[in-house]
Amino acid sequence: MSKRDVQSLSICVPGKACVNRCKYCVACMHTDVYKNQMNENLPFYDLYLEDYIRRMVYAKENDANIMMITGDIEPLQNRHFLQTLAILNRYVLPQKGCTAFNWIELQTSGVLFDRPYARFLRNTVGVSVMSLSLSSFNDDDNCEISGIAEKNKICIEEVCKIAKDYDFTLRLSLNMNRAMLQSVGGTVEGLFKKAKKLGADQITFRKLYVEGDNQQSKWIEKNAVAPEVFEKIDAYIKKNGHLIDILPYGYEQYSVDGMSAVVDKDCMNEERTQKQVSKYFVLRPDCKLYNGWQKEDLIF
Repeated sequence: MSKRDVQSLSICVPGKACVNRCKYCVACMHTDVYKNQMNENLPFYDLYLEDYIRRMVYAKENDANIMMITGDIEPLQNRHFLQTLAILNRYVLPQKGCTAFNWIELQTSGVLFDRPYARFLRNTVGVSVMSLSLSSFNDDDNCEISGIAEKNKICIEEVCKIAKDYDFTLRLSLNMNRAMLQSVGGTVEGLFKKAKKLGADQITFRKLYVEGDNQQSKWIEKNAVAPEVFEKIDAYIKKNGHLIDILPYGYEQYSVDGMSAVVDKDCMNEERTQKQVSKYFVLRPDCKLYNGWQKEDLIF
């Protein structure tokens, strides 16, 4: 297999069911089932663990230098797995002749995140970037759209404060639906001002992903912002910011009001400009490596 130019390795945290019920959830659009082989109670766990390590090594050999902790569940649900992942990265990879992933990003809804968990993520797992997924800056609307139960309800301001207190780089990943825009008075400028007030270092505007005839896609088609909103975001960024980088997969990164800003119109990496170029590898709990989020994307 030829070498690939890969930006990151997405680690899909195993779990039976997500505590959230996001109305736009990509995982719910797919019926693929991935068996969890990263279960230490299984008889062949030691063999699958070695497979898992080999996939991590392969990703490093293909120039992946960022680890993205994500999943079909809220990643913070499985603290035990995160502990295992930390050991593999910090101690096992160097034994295999690879450098550890030093840039680790957590993608989270903020559910279960508190000060003790923040300390664990920083000191043990080595997370440096916290990507907080938001569907509205209004706490009630955000929880409703993200399907966050009342007992798990988050205060966006408090989550951001904890992240900053523990010196995470804070990225706000804004799921661009109408409620998000309405929560700041309907203006693009309002989005930037609110993100700045919350202490964001980075801001990503995500176009919601539609696939197939399902409940999630129907919700997105009804509630996603109009295409001209992204045109206004692009115009605001170029007027008020300056270009600082062109990312490996082609998106332009700007500095705006002291924050880096990226518009992600292809979060599922559907449009690859070269045959051998991919945004990321995905390492699932079945210990197999993919270059996309579906089973047909299997490469290893």
